[in-house]
Amino acid sequence: MSIENKNRKLIQVFMVEDNPDDIELTLEAFKESNREFNVNVAQDGIEAMKYLRQEDEFTHRPHPDLILLDLNMPRMNGFEVLEAIKNDEKLKDIPVVVLSISQSENDMAKVKNLHAKAYIVKPTGLDGLFEIIKRLVEIVEEKE
Repeated sequence: MSIENKNRKLIQVFMVEDNPDDIELTLEAFKESNREFNVNVAQDGIEAMKYLRQEDEFTHRPHPDLILLDLNMPRMNGFEVLEAIKNDEKLKDIPVVVLSISQSENDMAKVKNLHAKAYIVKPTGLDGLFEIIKRLVEIVEEKE
């Protein structure tokens, strides 16, 4: 590892995703990155909001540098989570990247209106995910 990499901080990522295969692929892509990530996962919107508000069993979880958010989830969908995040004074400045299979123009417009940092259509394999991870690093580094 180079000295430059040692001086970079660990990136705290919070992933909200209900598909175990997508979670596994994304975690694999993070592991292969040249940056160090700590990734925590919630599998639905209710759990995500408890985590972000550090409620119940999540009281000591790290504050994320970046949120990866799926749209189609049980109990509370991604649009509802995004709206709740952007309406919360403590959470609204965390960059949210929507990672969804939907290519709907309506979904993309709605996400933009809710002030997500980016909308990315989920790729089918690891190579596409590697490119997304590079883009996510750029988003976090813009904020630093």
